[in-house]
Amino acid sequence: MMTREGWEKLCFPERTAGQRDVLRLTDGQRRRIVIYGAGYGGLMFLECLRGCGLEPECLLDASPEKQGRIIFHVPVYAPCRQRVEGAVVIVCLLRMDGVYRQIREQMEALGCLSVFHLYELRADKQLFWKQPLLIAPDCERLRADSKRLYQAYQLLGDRLSRETFVSVLQFLNGDLSAAIPSLPLEDQYFAKDIYTLQEDEIFVDCGAHIGEILQQFLERSKGQFHAYWAFEPDAENIRMMKAACPAEYAVRVMFCHTALGDRCERVRVRNYDGNNSIIHTDGEQEVGCVPLDSFAEQLHPTILKIDVEGWEMRLLIGARKMICRDKPLIAAAVYHRERDFWRILLLLKQWVPEYRFYLRSYMNVSETILYAIPFRRGAKGDVI
Repeated sequence: MMTREGWEKLCFPERTAGQRDVLRLTDGQRRRIVIYGAGYGGLMFLECLRGCGLEPECLLDASPEKQGRIIFHVPVYAPCRQRVEGAVVIVCLLRMDGVYRQIREQMEALGCLSVFHLYELRADKQLFWKQPLLIAPDCERLRADSKRLYQAYQLLGDRLSRETFVSVLQFLNGDLSAAIPSLPLEDQYFAKDIYTLQEDEIFVDCGAHIGEILQQFLERSKGQFHAYWAFEPDAENIRMMKAACPAEYAVRVMFCHTALGDRCERVRVRNYDGNNSIIHTDGEQEVGCVPLDSFAEQLHPTILKIDVEGWEMRLLIGARKMICRDKPLIAAAVYHRERDFWRILLLLKQWVPEYRFYLRSYMNVSETILYAIPFRRGAKGDVI
């Protein structure tokens, strides 16, 4: 394992690499702005623009299902010369890979000479100051937290975890070309190289969305499980999950229409055209928010999956009693806040010293998951 000095030189490079930092949309110049991507990333960026008094001309998307629609009061078109020639096109994908290069080449062939990936605008702090994704990380905060980041690095349980951690920090500190080891997205939360499912699992899905993880769990478990609890704050997502749940599992699957946090309160939720739902002060829905510990009497999880769009720390604090008592296997998203890359791991280590930790990425920095494995579950899920 690297010394702290060598680790810091690797993770906090002096020179910024791989970034074209040449455009600031908030510099006061008038531009035709076009967003490529009508998914969650594009709609989040649309909100960032509007927060700075800017408005895109349109959204572009390759999906025929989205073309011709109006989303968040903005029309969606297929890519064509008429829409992109002379405009600044911002490609809003949550990974910067070959797909982005193909889109950039397509835009340039259509006459657009100003094509940027979302990550290439990260230096424009005014633009991203309220963004709910880790698009524009605070590098000064990361440096200030380097001691605790290194403590977290030392606690990671295998080489792939440490390599992933280092490459994520390189990316966050400006190296957009950092090669982050990424696994298939369909394996997210089910890291088969770390653990396997057991026949009596009580799976608690915090941030269940429309049930993608539920469907994967049912398939992977082959119906051999004790119970599944799906917590989701969006009413439409709950309805879709219930409708898609096979009838033979209905008795063992509990749907809970609530947000999860560190106290009881009312919060608002915004739905991003079905792509994602997050707690948002301007959300169109209002829903109750409770600590997970309020379910402690009837719920004893063996697996706790957490992906709640930046509320992970609040949820964990509200689940402390349950975690310390039951010591569930935890799979938690750590990519919504810079500090989550160290503070979630160190908090769980403080609460449950026996936990062993692993880090896996499933889409660049986005979809990076921290696994906390209790002592009773050995390698590949064997009971010790």
